[in-house]
Amino acid sequence: MASYAIFAKKYGISDNELAIFYALWVNEFRTQKQIADEYVLAKQTINTLCKRFEADGLITSIISQNDKREKIISLTDKGKAFAKPIIETLLNLEQKIIDEFGIERLLFLLNETNKLQALIASRLES
Repeated sequence: MASYAIFAKKYGISDNELAIFYALWVNEFRTQKQIADEYVLAKQTINTLCKRFEADGLITSIISQNDKREKIISLTDKGKAFAKPIIETLLNLEQKIIDEFGIERLLFLLNETNKLQALIASRLES
């Protein structure tokens, strides 16, 4: 994650801000809770940044029909214009990394990591 923080800094944003832009770029709509859970960030951090982004016109939010306590957020046109050079560059770099590392090796690594996580969970959560 430190590498993503360094990447974000090159664009004058924090790694937490990058996570929000990335999540909304690749998923279009997300709740603050989904972003917090997916990127292991504090919900209050996401909430604070989203308030600022909304005030700056970068995101918009609507109240969820399923849960009135949740807001569904998405990028505005201004937000998309801001995020595009950052996220497209990042996605292209990630793809180059995958190509260089190899998809087979990556899938093996992810599979092994999932097995390790399951083992950790079974031992620590029981």
